[in-house]
Amino acid sequence: MLSVPGGIALAQTLREPAKGSAERAAILDALRPAVEAEMRGPVEFVVTTLRASPDWAFVQAEPQRPGGGAIDPQETGFNGETDIMDGLTVYALMAFHSGRWNMIDHMVGLTDVGYAVWPQRYGVPPAVIGME
Repeated sequence: MLSVPGGIALAQTLREPAKGSAERAAILDALRPAVEAEMRGPVEFVVTTLRASPDWAFVQAEPQRPGGGAIDPQETGFNGETDIMDGLTVYALMAFHSGRWNMIDHMVGLTDVGYAVWPQRYGVPPAVIGME
């Protein structure tokens, strides 16, 4: 079992919200507006990792156009930066506050583990982002 400061038994509370569940949809819908702005159009997500606790969620996903269409990086807000990016993979930290999921931070196209600072910066348990 994993434990974090304060004695919280996190291993029992981490879960992957099921495909088609209201919780999964709420998490991804809270992330969608920021990613759609960067991708300059509607997106759906192919989720690689979705790890949630009662208060936090971590998402790693590939954005694509609805119906499965590829996103041309040159037609996004990252035009001119894509040569220093590793694709368009999205990494996001979500928090559950006031009865809904909210995006706290996100990164696109990381070439390193930029989200490793999130536990110190935001107080998320390291296990939520896979840094246990």
